[in-house]
Amino acid sequence: MTEMTLAATVRQGTGKSVARKLRQAGQVPGIIYGVGDPVPIQFNAREAGHLVHALHGSERLISLQLAGEGEQATQRHVLLKDVQVTPVGAKLVHIDFHEVDVKKTVHVAVEVHALGKPVGEKEGGILQQVTYEVSVQCLPTIIPEQLSLDVSELQIGDSLHVSDLVMPEGVTMLTPEEETLFVVVAPRVEEEVAPVVEPGAEPVEGEAPAAAPGTPAPEAAKDTKAEG
Repeated sequence: MTEMTLAATVRQGTGKSVARKLRQAGQVPGIIYGVGDPVPIQFNAREAGHLVHALHGSERLISLQLAGEGEQATQRHVLLKDVQVTPVGAKLVHIDFHEVDVKKTVHVAVEVHALGKPVGEKEGGILQQVTYEVSVQCLPTIIPEQLSLDVSELQIGDSLHVSDLVMPEGVTMLTPEEETLFVVVAPRVEEEVAPVVEPGAEPVEGEAPAAAPGTPAPEAAKDTKAEG
């Protein structure tokens, strides 16, 4: 796993007015919690934006290089826990980090990705992903970036489950093994609907005209040939 880094400084002052001035200056406010007292921080908006984009919502270990006024920078190991953005433009507003002890296991969510193309798609089948991430337990230093599963052998009606995943050494699965990850479903077939004939409408060639409601069915034509 590649450890990501971000430079930050201890934030002096809190509140909406302070946060607004920080954003105007190209900075983003944030906070570190989890070990000891919460620490308000600030960091470069562009660098933080690159970090958030690279993570794609996944939980990976981040080395936060934290500097304070008149103090040497210290390294804090954190996980990105919450990102707030503006409704329009998706500009960063605030980020929460959770500090972790690299010698203690953590529970994190890891994305699941499909590898290959199911053979069932050649028959019109459609691959559907039912579960997009699973919960695992491991040390922060070995959190998988993602878990992949080969779906190329799936026929229509076949499925793969959590139990089919091969876990890296030191990583324990927490999601139930029977949970479905991928399934190849048959294409939907639309039922043929008989056309509705409105009363008084012209009959289709070769068809008898529809009788009006309440009209008795016509009797079969009688043979008018005289007997004998």
